[in-house]
Amino acid sequence: MAGPSLAEALFEPRGIALIGASDEKGRNNARPQQFLEKHGFRGKIYPINPKRESVYRVKAYPSVTKVPGPVDHAFIMTGPNVVPSIMRDCAEAKVKVATIFTADFAESGSDGAKLQAEVVAEAKKGGVRVIGPNCMGVYCMDPPAMISPNTVLQLPEIYKGNIGVISQSGSLTGTFLSRGQHRGMGFSKMVSIGNECDISVAEVGEMLIDDPKTKCIMLFLETIRDEPAFTKMVRRAYTVGKPVMVYKLGRSEAAAEFTASHTGAIAGTDSAVEAYFRHHGVVRVDQFETLLEMPNLLLGRKPRPGNRVSVITTTGGGGGMAVDRLGVAGLIAAPLPNDAVERIEAEGGMVSNGPLLDLTYKGATTENTDRVLKEVMESEANDAAVMVVGSSAQFNPEVSVRSLVKFAGQAKPIGGFLVPEAAESGRMLTEAGVPSFRTPESCADAMRAFLNWNKPKPKPLKARIDMAPVRAALGTEGSRTLDEQQCRSVFSKLGIRQVAAAFTKTASAGAKAGDAVGFPCVAKVVSKDILHKTEAGGVVLGIDTEKQLASGLADIQNRISEELPEAKIDGYLIQSMEKGLAEVLVGYRLDELVGPTVVLSAGGVLAEVYSDAAVRLAPVNRATAFEMIEEVKGLAPIRGYRGLPKGDLDALADALIALSQLAFIKRPKLIEAEINPLIIKPEGQGALAADGLIFLE
Repeated sequence: MAGPSLAEALFEPRGIALIGASDEKGRNNARPQQFLEKHGFRGKIYPINPKRESVYRVKAYPSVTKVPGPVDHAFIMTGPNVVPSIMRDCAEAKVKVATIFTADFAESGSDGAKLQAEVVAEAKKGGVRVIGPNCMGVYCMDPPAMISPNTVLQLPEIYKGNIGVISQSGSLTGTFLSRGQHRGMGFSKMVSIGNECDISVAEVGEMLIDDPKTKCIMLFLETIRDEPAFTKMVRRAYTVGKPVMVYKLGRSEAAAEFTASHTGAIAGTDSAVEAYFRHHGVVRVDQFETLLEMPNLLLGRKPRPGNRVSVITTTGGGGGMAVDRLGVAGLIAAPLPNDAVERIEAEGGMVSNGPLLDLTYKGATTENTDRVLKEVMESEANDAAVMVVGSSAQFNPEVSVRSLVKFAGQAKPIGGFLVPEAAESGRMLTEAGVPSFRTPESCADAMRAFLNWNKPKPKPLKARIDMAPVRAALGTEGSRTLDEQQCRSVFSKLGIRQVAAAFTKTASAGAKAGDAVGFPCVAKVVSKDILHKTEAGGVVLGIDTEKQLASGLADIQNRISEELPEAKIDGYLIQSMEKGLAEVLVGYRLDELVGPTVVLSAGGVLAEVYSDAAVRLAPVNRATAFEMIEEVKGLAPIRGYRGLPKGDLDALADALIALSQLAFIKRPKLIEAEINPLIIKPEGQGALAADGLIFLE
């Protein structure tokens, strides 16, 4: 007879061994048995403790190898040093999966990492799968199996629902349960994943996709491990109609993770992760509160990209807060068309039309609310709607949310922002499938997240150009920085136009190069040891004569010799001094979590100062390139803002697409490439690369 599947052993085990079990009140290792019994676990519980004959009146065993019945799941609560030997016992007892509550493994340093590797080796040898270590356990709501010491399980009842949760924070599983139940939310399954020494977020996600009781998946992430498997999981979840929503830590860390180039500072890990989620159809929220309010906004719906939200209110102040926060989130508070207002008034209704659709005190009747909501939901002048409910939400929940409930389940999303503390109204909305928001901030965050949601984008299978010449220009493998001459060669092979330039090995020989490129010109040092030439004094601008050029080159040589005597000067580059309508930075970066990315921002030496950049996974197509151009606020002038001359946006898009093709280079391993500045000429006149960096591993 075949044994249980991994999912069955994890969530619905026939028998659970609690290794290190105790009945000493208040101890972590005493709680799992209590909670399993309290919440109705239907299988067998086997306490494992060689020093006890029984634990809470249940016979105890000295080892899992001595248990008479099948043990599908072992929950390990011992000290860390004995876990490898326990894993051998689990293998002998044919345990399918072991969840390790114990901490002090890889998260604690090198010694812990070695011990964790030993645990993994023993588990693989014996065919035991592992959750953790350093995790808070596994929760299955139906049939009940609360395999955890989390004190939240002291709740008298654990609600059943259709939301699956995977958390890289153990204690937050309790927060999900307590906060969720306060809202009337139930969950299907929940896993504290810990260090992911074996079973990953992606593998548990695949189980939740296959679980008929799970309709959507919530993730609390600190990082992304095994990106290919994670990508496969989230894309499959979208395909089968199970939306994935995520709260990921790290938004404030990107600025501290400076790398050698400007691109690294802008396209830090969090920016890349944001692009990754957008690319693969994952909904990311900014606030934890929003994560708990998001499921009813997503369930049963497909992406509806937009930015217009109609706000209907019975309270001016509450409605004003909603409109304000929507604006901060980049959304527009959308009024009704005049003909819709005329229909409302023709039927005896009323609404104050504008960014805030105020029903007023007189119009806050069920009949009038229904009439206004009907016009809002049928209108093409908005992409989503929010109803803001005042004091009636607290004292007359049936009346206040009745109208909202009637519009549950429509393709156009609508949610309720309850201004007072109104738990009963919130639960009524949640149970009816209408998102209920407790703050204007989470309301706006949820609407932004939904309206930014995209279906997963297809990944190009081959490059647009022959990459062999590009690969050859990069040279052989080895940790190194390319000098500017080498960068120019790579960019040229990608099809990116360059500023006219002449190279000279020595400063003394460079004076004649001005004739080749024309005046005015720019002189620059070429050195693999100098990443930012301007800061090092390695650039002279505005050279008008041969004499000035000779003097400028000599000055560069002297400054570098004095300030950076260890830097090896490979030569000098004399470039024509080009003018354009704007300077931009375009960059490529191999992100350590999510792979190749491409970045666009306003360029020049201030590229890092302003957080005004667009980041996408590479490679990009033309539509995505233009999305990026539209996203960077600093490029509004060259988009024709207020009649200003337009820049050559087609040429800028071409450069973004071309640089993003570096994603197809697997060897040598290309870490970063950057053009800063790319000079944007007037429409129809192209774009020219004036400076660049390339780093190889």
